[in-house]
Amino acid sequence: MEVAGLTLGAVALVSLFKDCVDLFSMITAARDFGKDAAILDTKLDVERMLFLQWSERVGLLKQDSTNTLSCDEDTRQIVSRVLESVKNLLSESQALQRDYGLKKVDVTRPTTEHPLTDSTTGYKGASSHRFARFLKQFEALKIQATDADRYSKFKRTTKQFRWVIVDKDKFNYLIDHLSYFNTSLNNLVPLSVESETAPCENDMIHIKDFAELDLVIQATANTRPSISKAATAAKSALIQSCIFRSLWFRSYDDRRINIKEPHYQTLQWALDSPSDYIQWDDLNTWLQSASGLYWVSGKAGSGKSTLMKYLDRHDKTHALIRTWANGSELIFASFFFYALGRSEQKSQSGLLRSLLYQILEHEPSATESALPHMWREACYSQQSFQNIEVPPVAEMTAALRDLCSTLHADKKIFFLIDGIDEYEGKDLDIARFISELESFPNVKILVSSRPHPAFFTAFSQRPMMRLQDLTKHDVTTYVDDTVASHPYMATLSRLPPLETEAITKKLVEKASGVFLWVVLACRSVIEGCDDFCTIAELKERVDELPKEVEDLIEHMLVKIDPRWKQEAMKLIQLVYTNEGCQLADPIPTVGLHLTYEQGLGQDTSLSGLNLSPIPSGEREVQCRIMEGRIRSRCCGLLEVHNVDHFNESNEICAVRFMHRTVYDMLLQPDVSNSLFRDLEGEDFNSYAVLSEIWCRMIYTDSDVETIFLNALRPVKCGDISGCRPEITVHLLSRLQFLFGKLYGVGTSWSPPEDLRYLRHDKECHRHCDDLSVIFPLALEMGMYNVVRFILENKNSLGHLLFRPPNIALLGDCRVAQSVSNICHQFSCQDDRQILQGTFPLIYHVMIHPLLEDYFNWGDTSWDMDKLHLMQLILTIDARTLHRDKEMGRWQSATVLGAELSLQGLDANEIGQLFEEIDRFAGIGHENREEWGEVKRLCENQLKDPSYGRNRPIKQPLGMGLEMRNTKRRVSTDDSSEPSGKRQRELFLF
Repeated sequence: MEVAGLTLGAVALVSLFKDCVDLFSMITAARDFGKDAAILDTKLDVERMLFLQWSERVGLLKQDSTNTLSCDEDTRQIVSRVLESVKNLLSESQALQRDYGLKKVDVTRPTTEHPLTDSTTGYKGASSHRFARFLKQFEALKIQATDADRYSKFKRTTKQFRWVIVDKDKFNYLIDHLSYFNTSLNNLVPLSVESETAPCENDMIHIKDFAELDLVIQATANTRPSISKAATAAKSALIQSCIFRSLWFRSYDDRRINIKEPHYQTLQWALDSPSDYIQWDDLNTWLQSASGLYWVSGKAGSGKSTLMKYLDRHDKTHALIRTWANGSELIFASFFFYALGRSEQKSQSGLLRSLLYQILEHEPSATESALPHMWREACYSQQSFQNIEVPPVAEMTAALRDLCSTLHADKKIFFLIDGIDEYEGKDLDIARFISELESFPNVKILVSSRPHPAFFTAFSQRPMMRLQDLTKHDVTTYVDDTVASHPYMATLSRLPPLETEAITKKLVEKASGVFLWVVLACRSVIEGCDDFCTIAELKERVDELPKEVEDLIEHMLVKIDPRWKQEAMKLIQLVYTNEGCQLADPIPTVGLHLTYEQGLGQDTSLSGLNLSPIPSGEREVQCRIMEGRIRSRCCGLLEVHNVDHFNESNEICAVRFMHRTVYDMLLQPDVSNSLFRDLEGEDFNSYAVLSEIWCRMIYTDSDVETIFLNALRPVKCGDISGCRPEITVHLLSRLQFLFGKLYGVGTSWSPPEDLRYLRHDKECHRHCDDLSVIFPLALEMGMYNVVRFILENKNSLGHLLFRPPNIALLGDCRVAQSVSNICHQFSCQDDRQILQGTFPLIYHVMIHPLLEDYFNWGDTSWDMDKLHLMQLILTIDARTLHRDKEMGRWQSATVLGAELSLQGLDANEIGQLFEEIDRFAGIGHENREEWGEVKRLCENQLKDPSYGRNRPIKQPLGMGLEMRNTKRRVSTDDSSEPSGKRQRELFLF
């Protein structure tokens, strides 16, 4: 008989081996051994791992050339006897209890005398990965009924009881015997030292838990040093991976990738020796010679970044550097600053993270010595997937210094750093940092920047080139390929007078080597060619172009076709506003298209919102259409960039300025005020439109958290810029509606316990009829004016809430009790419960639970707003809300506000709150006294004997919310209660 290619003898051997594996799993240590229990379990698990390794090495479950037992009957017989010995060792009850310190425990009858460890619930540890593979292969054999019946009976028996270790010393004898049998099996089929260590290294790599690797290291240190060594190496690799993940950031290479490739046959001169008619410090020679710094200096738009990208990836650059390395190992690291990018793309922290990541990725063994604090932090973390904090700049600077100094003996490091003038800090600071790196004898630096005074002072005595002086030939090539080769210009060149050449020469002369200027100027001339302008008209176009690139950009804005003027200004203002929103992602082209179709801000009700995913092909078409509109309306000042560099599809793209110079020009108040003045009359709110753009992305394939985060950022920026609170409330209400659509009942985005922020009736889909998400967001984002506005107008906010166009189709959980045809009433929440939330107000202000749970906001830049909000809430004017009619006197606003604001928190939450307050009230904080007063007000509440007297029963967060709300409605609707008590319930947040 054969089973899946196995002979009868092979099937018996496999079944015997499977019995042994199952017997391994029946033994576990009792919990009362403490940490020793885990050590004992690990020792046993290591032996099972080696047991399974042997089966794979000899091909036990295979009937081919990999099965080393199939052709040697004598060896197979010996193996069978060894396996029988293992089975007997693990199944003889008397010996296990008498000699090996085990006790049988009935699994079906739990007892507290010898509680079992969690390892009895499943296979974990070093052997788990290999065991899962063994089970899959075993099941694939499809053993016939008789064998299956025998296996099933054995399996039922093993499930009825477990062996619990009660004597550690005796149990070690069992480990010794199992180790002996494993060694015997391996000796029957000898293997090389390399073959012996490789399986262990592979098994250790699959362990992703630091604590588990520590157990393996400790359990095998004295008995199996090769396994201990493999586990140590695996732990080091895991720590390195954690550190690399912390250093890496998503946008670290975006700038380089988005820089356009140089025009055909341009910049080739850069790696050649200087010509006779124009001289510069030979870059070719410098790349091959001694260490030091080379400075690429150039005016705005001269093509510095294009050149640096060209050099960064050119094979000749790397070949020349290898000549300098002279046989030493070469490490190449680059960074491209980007003033319009995210914080990491323009900061020293981002520069250091990128350089360290690239060096350590090449030299991972240096990670522990370079970043010892990060290494220790990773060691102390419980699991490898936990995030490690990004180190401070000082720590990373020290690490880079250490790497540059310790690697100098046998390695060379080449840094290519572009655009240091786009660094967000002071020019002098980044110049000093670069100069310090230059001082190491094994380091060579190629750096580029505009000729700012600090850079000229620091680098003018180093080898350098003035790029705008060297690109005349490249500019000529570009003009010839774009303007002179235009079909209309080719036609004109055959007619007298022959003046087309004068036009191209004038373009080259006025460009003065600035590529950005010539690109924009050529577009203007090409437009004239497309309109069949005369030679004189084309000359006039060239003559009227300003020589400075900034003036040229302003000139182009003035010349925008009047038909598209308003649309162009809106598009440009959207990108300008978005660049000013800290940490905001670029504007998605798909979202811009969807919003453009509805009139760019003219429709705030999200008409036409797609309630089903947009097909990929449709998104790509939308991107292409929007790209064409941008090109025709904005004179090339805006461009569409691909933001997914691993996907060539046009559907994943974003809109940005074509060059930083455009944004720099718009930063000038007189320029921006002049350009955007007409939009003020249209009441165009760029912050609201930016939020809408991301709202319309909600049913694309984009990440939901990213969409909500980017829809929130412009709302916060608008609040900082002075948007009226009414507008902000409406924008937040729109986000609350979408939040409910995605995270509400019947959706798959979020588990049930995360519905706690939606205080609305769980069976109703009108998630825009209260402030349950609006108010916490305003509190957590530090929107003082909005919070005050809500508190002062809490009963008249209905008309500001978002009303989706199909709201009538959403149904209603209660008949609206409208008292006015003008003001929408809160039809799903009692008016006195408008401000209810899951947590107290000050808890939202200090801890940010909603932002942390859903949005990974990570921005705490509004500390002063926190203080003002805490003061507002804790000293709210209670006289307008609380009056005891019977006593006829006002209650204390300060005491009452403090007392009521902490209701509903448990001890852990109160501790968390006070820990955060203490952080601000500590020594050294600029507002220490004010925060001390905040702390005192909160402490007064906890000392008040009436604290908690009328508090609702505390329920676990996320549970029993409906019941708690019901109780509140009953109490507040009871007209027999004094008005003061009914109003008191309002603040039981």
